[in-house]
Amino acid sequence: MLKIQEIKARSILSKSKLPGIDFVINPYRGCQHACVYCYACFMQKFDEHTESWGEYVDIKINAPEL
Repeated sequence: MLKIQEIKARSILSKSKLPGIDFVINPYRGCQHACVYCYACFMQKFDEHTESWGEYVDIKINAPEL
């Protein structure tokens, strides 16, 4: 079951290491798909979730203000 949680974020901008792209916008954290080829699943080690990748989404409710 997908756990959806609303959070307040400090930022929605993240530095990118992709060529030609300095920053990316991340209005949420987590994912509901858990694709086997996903490059972002490593991000789970930086949050407090015990759920598996693909079982949670944190929505940054203050994203428009940021």
